[in-house]
Amino acid sequence: MYLDILEELLENQAQLYKNAYRGDFSQVCYLEAKDKEHGTYDKNYTNRLRLSYFLLYKHINNEDIVKRLFEEELKDRETNSFQGIGSALEILTFLLMKYNREGTYDSLFERAKTANFDCACGYTPNVEISSELEDCDIYDGISIAIDMGCMESARKLVKLWKEDVACWDKRNYERLIYFNKDIKREEENEEPLKALAEIARTKGKNSDIISTSRSLLHYYIQFDKKEQAYDCFQQLIREGDLTEIYHIRLFEYILEDCMELICEYKEKAEELWKWARPFIIERAGNMFGNLYKKSILAAETVNDDFSGELNYQYQEWKKRVGI
Repeated sequence: MYLDILEELLENQAQLYKNAYRGDFSQVCYLEAKDKEHGTYDKNYTNRLRLSYFLLYKHINNEDIVKRLFEEELKDRETNSFQGIGSALEILTFLLMKYNREGTYDSLFERAKTANFDCACGYTPNVEISSELEDCDIYDGISIAIDMGCMESARKLVKLWKEDVACWDKRNYERLIYFNKDIKREEENEEPLKALAEIARTKGKNSDIISTSRSLLHYYIQFDKKEQAYDCFQQLIREGDLTEIYHIRLFEYILEDCMELICEYKEKAEELWKWARPFIIERAGNMFGNLYKKSILAAETVNDDFSGELNYQYQEWKKRVGI
């Protein structure tokens, strides 16, 4: 059943191949773009990746297209702000190696190796990839659909996987959480996050209780469920021994969530600030940027004059880190 979904997914890329076969590479050639979030990136990367998967699994034998796609991919690797190697380069390397008679394309592979820092560290032309779709299990299928940015296909595959899970244990709940995040269904993660928190409480390991409870707390804050977030926070500080994590970053993440909750849940702001204030005062000279910003807003929310000291310390921190 999942192979049928993958077959359909690949068939949907046939037009990209037809266009390239006719010499129209406009949808798959390097198309530079820039924005504040991504820096320099390639608008056509996803289409080029989709066509690469099509060539791989449909066993298309077209040296000219593979070479052209490889050259376009190199432009992205050489200029992309996030650098990386990426699936497209690996697939195209595998395909181009089949035509590397007497080292015809060695210079292109060498160029790929020096395209960016990540490539210098991890790229190799001797990549091994199966070109048989039947070799893919459902996990491979989900990964491919997500990689191609085909969310509907990915969601169908995740649904099939869920229906086939025989035992919902810690590992499968964690998988579901990651799948939901990747298929843009993160709002559906409440139940698996609650299940992980319950498993942690049952086993009784303090660090797991705190970690899973904090993940659930962060989920509630992320999706503006302030009452549930408040209840979750109270349970966290009641059941978890926070002294065990007091000197590691996880505690500061909990503080950060608390600051955000103070700003969003005005009815409980004073109570939450009373709990958090001693920790914020103690750390005022050594926090990270987001915790500074959210602590300042939280202090202002409850009209605490300590917001002035926090703002001063934040400016000093920015000087130290060169912002």
